[in-house]
Amino acid sequence: MSTRLDLALQELADAAGATSGFGDPDTSTTVQTVARLTARVRRRRTVRGAGTAAVAASAAGAVALVAPQLTRDVSPAGDPDAAPGTCRSSVTKLPSGPRDPLGVELGHRAGGGVPVVAPAGAGEDLGTWQGRSADLVVNVSQIPDAGVGATRLRFLVTQEGVVKGLTQGPLSVTPTSTDEVLRTHLATPAPATTEDLPVYPLEDAGHRWQIAETSTGVQRVAQSAALGFTACDGTGKLPSGTYQVYATIADSVGTARGSAGPWDVEIAQDDEATSHDLPDGFPADVPLIPGRLVSADQHGSGWTVEIATPGNDRATIATTMLAHEGLRGSGVGDWDGYVLPAPFTNVLFSGAGVELPGWAVLAAASRTADGEPSVVYTLTRRP
Repeated sequence: MSTRLDLALQELADAAGATSGFGDPDTSTTVQTVARLTARVRRRRTVRGAGTAAVAASAAGAVALVAPQLTRDVSPAGDPDAAPGTCRSSVTKLPSGPRDPLGVELGHRAGGGVPVVAPAGAGEDLGTWQGRSADLVVNVSQIPDAGVGATRLRFLVTQEGVVKGLTQGPLSVTPTSTDEVLRTHLATPAPATTEDLPVYPLEDAGHRWQIAETSTGVQRVAQSAALGFTACDGTGKLPSGTYQVYATIADSVGTARGSAGPWDVEIAQDDEATSHDLPDGFPADVPLIPGRLVSADQHGSGWTVEIATPGNDRATIATTMLAHEGLRGSGVGDWDGYVLPAPFTNVLFSGAGVELPGWAVLAAASRTADGEPSVVYTLTRRP
């Protein structure tokens, strides 16, 4: 059975990117919907000097906050005419120093919403992603004095020290406090391990507040933010590989102020199509994520299937594929990157699964017996 996504899913992903609340106005990114899927990827982790890593648990899942490595040891050959913090510029041109302090912590959800403990060290990365964006969380605790009037937090996706892609969104220049966020946005009393630090909020709607925790056990508040993987040159999604992410502030006239980073992030290798050798009787109209078939077992009238495939977003992609199949022929068109249309509005967050003709299908992130990232499908007969 072919699991190739058709052109309709490509169009849906492109449309979703255009509606992203945290994106460059000139380049679209998606938040959770994808255009192209992958089969496998080799993860590369580079252990670097000491730093801070963290984990946070929230009702929606676990979040790991990672402090950046601030040392730059590259001499990249970027466009000499490109302004600092813009496409094709060199990371060596990013402003830093006493007048440009920028306090940023980035993190991402741990798979399956299970609390995890991130090892200390600045080499802890931001994960591997199949889609056109990474679903991250961010805490901004300080912006440069020189950046009064700053309006945007900008993420730079770089490789070999040159900016290959960027994502940005409005940032308030008026800080709130951790305690205030806990009271008004999360309705949570401040734990004893919380430091009441200033927080500069992202202003677009949709940046959900969450609780995060550092490796020392200190709680933070953070907001969701999409890191886009659209290439600066307009060719679409960046090629697979390891990239370094920097953060900077763009002031009211677009000048970069301050910098933090890098954090490593992995873009998984693209694979347009995968055919799985499934047993006779498996429903042909249930789409499966590309990858390596690990097992397919029938249990009474139902099925359990495991596909080895990379990416922190693998369950989201698998569920979105199922929802797309469920909406086929329903007349529903585009949806944004955060929320699927009815009747699948909550399936990405509730774990309730997707109802297809004759089947209820749940796709969940898992790992194989050898520790390889995977998606497990559970198919249950329905009237």
